[in-house]
Amino acid sequence: MSSSPSTDSPAPQAAPADEFDTSFFPAPSPFFARYTSHNLSLPPDALISDVPGEPAPFLAKELEPPNVDWIVQEGSYSVFGETWPVEEKLPTLEEMGVQEMFDRNADRKQSLQTLLRAVLLTYTQLLDSLLIPPPSLAHPRPTLPDGSAPPSEPGRLTEHVRLIAINMHHLVNELRPVQARETLKTMMQAQIDRRRAKTAAIKRKCAEITSVLSTMHSDILAASSAAAPTPSPASPSHDRASPAQTEDKSTTIRGKLQALIDSLE
Repeated sequence: MSSSPSTDSPAPQAAPADEFDTSFFPAPSPFFARYTSHNLSLPPDALISDVPGEPAPFLAKELEPPNVDWIVQEGSYSVFGETWPVEEKLPTLEEMGVQEMFDRNADRKQSLQTLLRAVLLTYTQLLDSLLIPPPSLAHPRPTLPDGSAPPSEPGRLTEHVRLIAINMHHLVNELRPVQARETLKTMMQAQIDRRRAKTAAIKRKCAEITSVLSTMHSDILAASSAAAPTPSPASPSHDRASPAQTEDKSTTIRGKLQALIDSLE
């Protein structure tokens, strides 16, 4: 009797975990598990090894916050693996490993003009070098003492232009504080000019209002004297102002008042 082969199918494999699985509420950083009340109460030389997710044990002194005095003393601090100085300082080209092509004691504007003329001259030389025919097999280019080929003339001039551009960019960055001061002066001067213009306009409007009020005051006095004249003993039959004239003057005064109100609006 022959035995039938096993027909058991293999178990289905689990789907691979999604490496790019994201969540709207991501979990906090695993470092939070270090800062428990028990771990913070341990002495600095105590070794902590029962923190879940930590690949290796660590000392309790690593839980202490950084000392501000040390940061000030060292002059720099580290954030996300990058070292930043406490006082912002523009490094020199020499510190960055770049050749300086200007005098530090000279005027920056004159140095920029000199570098600009140098880059224009180098550019014309680069154009001339591109017109030279390349070396042939009959006339090969001489090699350096170490056997390597020397840099081509266009390559050398291109590198020179790049070096000049780096120096010009560095000089422009050094002039940023000067630009900021001049911009601030311009803004403050513009504010002063606007305030002076507004003050002059207010003074002119005040003078106009004073003139209109003086004219209205004179007209009111004239209208009052015309409406109720004092009889003179020398001329008992003095003619009084007619009601129409009084009404016309009142209308004129009301018109001036309305014009004054319109000008103020």
